[in-house]
Amino acid sequence: MKDISKVVSVCIKNDIKVYPVIYDKYHLKVEVDYAGRKKKGKEKYNWRTEQKQLQAKIIELYETIAKRIQDRE
Repeated sequence: MKDISKVVSVCIKNDIKVYPVIYDKYHLKVEVDYAGRKKKGKEKYNWRTEQKQLQAKIIELYETIAKRIQDRE
C-alpha cells in the first residue's frame, strides 16, 4: 500500500492515530493512540532538524498498522 490517504483512512476507521508529542524543549516523540490506549515511541526527534525523519516514521507506522489490519480482515 502506497497511497497514504488510504493507509491513514484504514487506521482512522479502526480508531488508531499516530502523531508527534512534545518530549522536552527540543524534542518530539511519536505516539500511537489505539482507542484511547497510548504508547510513546523510544526515539526522540529534534523538532528543528529532524522533521523529515519524524514524518517518515509516522508514515511507516501508519503503513505497518494498516497492513496488519488488512491481513486480519
